[in-house]
Amino acid sequence: TCKRIREGANAPSKRQNLAPVIEIAPLGEGRGQWKIAAADAVTVTVTAPGAERIQILGRPESVEDQYLELRTLADPVDRASGRFVTRLNLARDFAGDVWAEASYSEGAKRRTGTIALTAQAVYAGIVARPDAVGGSVGTDESARSDKLTGGRIRKTRIIAGEPDIRITVNAPAFLLTLWQNGKEVSAYQIGIGHKNFPLPIGEREATAIIFNPHWAPSDGVWALYERKPNDPRPTLSRIKIPLGLGYMIHEATKADDIGRAVSQGGILMLKADLLDLVEKIITARNPLATKSRIAKLGDGAERLATPLDPPLLVDINYDLQVVEGGALHLYPDVYERGAFALDSLRAELQSAGVASPMLEDQALRRILNNVSADTQFVVDVADIGKGRSWRGRKLPLIDKPIGKSGDVALARGDVRRGARRLGDLQR
Repeated sequence: TCKRIREGANAPSKRQNLAPVIEIAPLGEGRGQWKIAAADAVTVTVTAPGAERIQILGRPESVEDQYLELRTLADPVDRASGRFVTRLNLARDFAGDVWAEASYSEGAKRRTGTIALTAQAVYAGIVARPDAVGGSVGTDESARSDKLTGGRIRKTRIIAGEPDIRITVNAPAFLLTLWQNGKEVSAYQIGIGHKNFPLPIGEREATAIIFNPHWAPSDGVWALYERKPNDPRPTLSRIKIPLGLGYMIHEATKADDIGRAVSQGGILMLKADLLDLVEKIITARNPLATKSRIAKLGDGAERLATPLDPPLLVDINYDLQVVEGGALHLYPDVYERGAFALDSLRAELQSAGVASPMLEDQALRRILNNVSADTQFVVDVADIGKGRSWRGRKLPLIDKPIGKSGDVALARGDVRRGARRLGDLQR
């Protein structure tokens, strides 16, 4: 024992050199990075030879700098192998990372790998159904493309009691659009999943809006990666719209998340935008609900799951080259899917009526070279057809305040008239 202690003062023991491992069971069939808990309570096994204590830790998807201390284990079921076992009751809405930290007598700590775990209750399958928004379902085409809208996006205010609503998302444009009866109601700027947890491309369905969701078990203790004054509990999203398999629409942790790929596959929205979206969805599906009631739920502690029946279609696309309103929008390839091929851009412009002589490789490369990681490039299709692509402009991916008045830079729409503002549309 003395020898082991002396060695531990300078170097880990031989048993400690074996990295701790975490396992969770039962698990259903996973998709992508996510693993699905096949029961409300799961068994967590950590194998850490030589460890004296194990902490089971978790971080819900909507949290960045804090985590949950879910369970502390000091008695291994098998000391020789260093196997620790416990049962963990998952919150019905849980989706996030789970891992363990092993502590050794020498004072060293080692961490297991991370399991991206989602509770069974938030799982929903990928769906495929007829599309009422221009035919974008089953394609990677933005629903805002002139090829689907005929060059004009019709707009409307939300109509109470008209249930035919859809959501479309174009991931590289960081844009979510709510449609009703095939017309645009509102468009919102969003954040999306990072490269290791990309936003799932394709069709999904939302079956409920959850107010004040159970992000974490009630007996979990919040901790901080970096100690802050008063150790405040994290600001959790008061509203979320599950899309299945751990993916969801929820509030961004901070405003800087909008226009960035930072989440674990979730769609991030500013609180005001998320509340606005939810109000409009409920107005269309349940016209008897009042705005004051919705606002109270969004700011209070009452938990309520509002079903969406029939489910709300959410069509997620990955369209890097969109001709909208006669202007070509080029977006950065945030997931590095290699879709910025010259051939795809050439086909996009040919479908918009640009003649072949203007679509030589060199000319197209000059256009593509204007796109950067945090900007889009917008150029009028007519200017491309006349060999004047230099008239295009690099614009922010999201609206930015400019000038002393704090006016918003208008970065989308008809480039000949500048930008139009997103959000509530003045009819």
